[in-house]
Amino acid sequence: MPYVLGIDIGAGSTKAAVCRRADAGPGRGWGPPQPVPLGIRSRTVSSALAMTPEGDVVPGDLGRQADGSAVGGYLRRVGDSAPMLFGGDWFPAHGMVAAMARWVVDRVVQQCDEEPERIAVAHPSGWGGGRLHLLHAALGEAGLAPAALVTRARAVVESHQAAGRVPAVGGLLLTYRIGGSVCEVAVVAPHGPGRLELLGSAEVDEVAGFDLDGTTPVDARAILQPTVDLALHTLRGCRIAPGDLSAVLISGGSGAVYPHVSDLLAAAFPVPVLRDQDPPMTVAAGAALAVRPQARRLNPPEETPAAVATMPTDAWPQIARAGQVVADRPPRPPVAVAALRAEHRAVARSEDR
Repeated sequence: MPYVLGIDIGAGSTKAAVCRRADAGPGRGWGPPQPVPLGIRSRTVSSALAMTPEGDVVPGDLGRQADGSAVGGYLRRVGDSAPMLFGGDWFPAHGMVAAMARWVVDRVVQQCDEEPERIAVAHPSGWGGGRLHLLHAALGEAGLAPAALVTRARAVVESHQAAGRVPAVGGLLLTYRIGGSVCEVAVVAPHGPGRLELLGSAEVDEVAGFDLDGTTPVDARAILQPTVDLALHTLRGCRIAPGDLSAVLISGGSGAVYPHVSDLLAAAFPVPVLRDQDPPMTVAAGAALAVRPQARRLNPPEETPAAVATMPTDAWPQIARAGQVVADRPPRPPVAVAALRAEHRAVARSEDR
């Protein structure tokens, strides 16, 4: 059955969700998003990557014998000039993001027995055109050139809109996503199906879900308070008062986090504080919802820069070379990450000294 795929690569874990066509008639629609189990006994896998002795690139928690330690933290390194040491070689961070996405797509195809009609990869809402160009190029080198890039903020809003919690047009929304090691907030204005204006966004990596392990309720709220302060600061930067919002939308985190986050946000914002039934999967589900064909619109500037959206497919290799993703398209499977050329590695090593 045809489906679209949404991928959420977080700092700690990676998730995926699909939307399937509900029927095959002229008025065919799409069913609700459903999580896809990626791990052996879990629906998520570690975002850290490991290289096996055979040269396969796999999530670091799949229990296979890996050559060296698993490498994480590449998402926040996208756009850095210095590459990352992985499997005995040097690789650009955006290439490692693409390798993770490639592995997810292959894993989902194995389970669904067919390729997805469309693929969406969620990314931090504050990324600009430079990082998006690099990731687009890397996805093209990984055989995923048609993949759409969707802000996390848009993915969260899409999930809540699909469930009827917020309208498609009008009102201002604050999205609050807490991950294992990063908290992201964004202020957005929906302008219709598939259209979202990003007014402001911010991230903090000093406070996140991992910091709450083993804490008391009082300690947990003290740890989380800076994330609420960040949300208020971001809102002030947009010259918007808390009462001008229509709602605050929560995503990410775990069951132990939600009561504390909800109470703190409700105390700071005199508007409804909403979360769906499965907050850890909100971004992956919303990314899939964002690329359903009948809902597809021209992406606004913060989703995909015009230069990328209108670029012909045969331009990807040239951009990939400029972004230091230069190897031939990897086989499927295994997933491969494009290494840097020798002269690039020499420069990178000299920068590291």
